[in-house]
Amino acid sequence: MQDIEFELAAHREILIAILSALARHEDVWPEINRVLDEVRVVQDHEEDPGIVPSEAFARQNAMTEEITAILRAARMRAALDPDSPRRG
Repeated sequence: MQDIEFELAAHREILIAILSALARHEDVWPEINRVLDEVRVVQDHEEDPGIVPSEAFARQNAMTEEITAILRAARMRAALDPDSPRRG
């Protein structure tokens, strides 16, 4: 099980590195956000009506939180890059 965690952590770091490079391009970054916003929206724009979220809703919510965290990390890393045109 630990191997999977390390693999996922490595994949997350690769995604953040790629996205932080893309975040420096004002013509590309909005499109990436648009596409990922479609993934983050709960299907059919429905909210789970129960007090305890269904498994599918909970899974979608967890994915949404992780995508948001990855995009936030990519933006922060891009902002810290001294060669980034978006800095300052």
